Amino acid sequence: MPKLTGSHVLLRALKMEGVNTIFTIVGDTILPLVDACADEGMRLVDTRHEAAAMHMADGWARITGRPGVVLVTGGPGFANAISALPNIYTSESPVILLTGSAELPEKGMYAFQEIDQVSLASPVTKGAWLIHDASRIPDMTATAFRTALTGRPGPVCLTMPIDIQEQERSEEDLPRHGPSAYRSPGRPQGDPYMVKQAVELLSNAKRPVVVAANAARYSLNPSTLRDFIEHMGVPVFTVEQARGMISDDHPLCFGYGDAALNAAARRFREADVVVLLGKRLDHRYRYGSPPYFSSEAKIVQVDLSPDEIGKNRGVSLGIQGDIEAVVAQMLAEARAQAAKAGDISPWLEQLESDVRGWRDHLDSFSGEETPLHPISVYSEVEPFIREDDVIIIDGGDYVQWGRCYLKARKLGHWMRLGPLSQLGCGLPYALGAKLARPQSNVFLFMGDGSIGFYVMEYDTAVRFNLDITTVLGNDSTWGIDKNFQLAYYGRAVNTDLRYVAYDQLVSTLGGHGETVEKRDEIAPAVTRALDSRKPSLLNVVIGSHQSPLADAMVARKTAQRS
Repeated sequence: MPKLTGSHVLLRALKMEGVNTIFTIVGDTILPLVDACADEGMRLVDTRHEAAAMHMADGWARITGRPGVVLVTGGPGFANAISALPNIYTSESPVILLTGSAELPEKGMYAFQEIDQVSLASPVTKGAWLIHDASRIPDMTATAFRTALTGRPGPVCLTMPIDIQEQERSEEDLPRHGPSAYRSPGRPQGDPYMVKQAVELLSNAKRPVVVAANAARYSLNPSTLRDFIEHMGVPVFTVEQARGMISDDHPLCFGYGDAALNAAARRFREADVVVLLGKRLDHRYRYGSPPYFSSEAKIVQVDLSPDEIGKNRGVSLGIQGDIEAVVAQMLAEARAQAAKAGDISPWLEQLESDVRGWRDHLDSFSGEETPLHPISVYSEVEPFIREDDVIIIDGGDYVQWGRCYLKARKLGHWMRLGPLSQLGCGLPYALGAKLARPQSNVFLFMGDGSIGFYVMEYDTAVRFNLDITTVLGNDSTWGIDKNFQLAYYGRAVNTDLRYVAYDQLVSTLGGHGETVEKRDEIAPAVTRALDSRKPSLLNVVIGSHQSPLADAMVARKTAQRS
């Protein structure tokens, strides 16, 4: 039997949290932890860059709803990993970053690869700590998970010096209490009077909308939301990590809750009652100001965090509480009152017409011309995507067309970068998703700019047999920024790229790759990619077409300048 060390104690604490997979790159100051993983039967997924490991853990968290865990060496490994933290922090994903460091007694003496990891991580985490005593390992691990998962979720960082990892411990030092003993399973309810008011507002509304967003993803059960909207008969939109909480195919779901990407969402400005479930009034919603929402609209904001309620715009009702608990309360109240929305059929018919018209508008771009229009690509790939499959959307103009076009049908199975839009994360997201859902096909859509960030992770995909399918749009440019430059300044500067046969690179690494130039080549190529059961990349030659999102951004910028 191996001797029991601080490393084993930490791993036992992780296992009590249900962790069975850790994303990593092996390095000096985590060697004891890595070795103990073999003793504890912990699956290690080693990547080619620490930031990619972070993004894989983020993808894992998004699709499973459980924390993703990363282990990197201190100093340079941590420095690489921290570049991913801002994206994870702004996306509000519960990622646990574990990192090593030199021996604790040498702290402050210019120790081996020493930097102040706690201070560096603090601004972009919910909490960062140094384990200074082996006896505190269970408690500090509990603190990390409690912080990551309580309230609006987010990443945390825990540094464990190598001497603490190696220190011998006894059975008495092992964690004795499971998560229910240090993290309340309770769901704080909202004020009953305010819940009653919210139901009354909805039942009297003529043009109501409900929007489910990030914080709802880790709190709200899709069935609870579905029961509520079906009982009330009100329309719902989803956005951010809540995409797919209610399928876009549901008759009361009108798709993406973003006016730049969905014509139906442009009706938000006409809504008289807006219920926000975990949605911040951020820049994408113009901070809640007109014309995005009418100044006369009654805003009902449901959030776990009191700091979010009424931020940027005053609200009619701010209900603090667990989103699952509050929606369940509203459903119970509505049933008790036999309350439903009034005659809002003209409103629903208008939204339905908007959805149909938007789809027809997008389909009008589809054709046989070469280079291909992005919609031609998405319309050919969409029939291959099953309900249980995973869609990953990276950044750039090419993929914004996909955000408009591809439906979200299942929670955690439709992902994009998040508010910070850190390019290139899509590839590690896809690998994390495939590890979490090996029976699902994972479709990754990214551009030729984004792929450059983590392209060597195709080696990781090959080593771990992660047969994702990448549909790359290659227009040999940083498309969205080039279009911005042309719109704002009349010329493009440093936004052109060389054409690169990325499919050959993936083939060289052991995957499957093809170049696609014509529309009738797309479907057969997707079939071969899926049949290969290898990590695959279709290098699709496309034209550079400004997306609806870019159109909206240019229009807003131009209006501000005029």
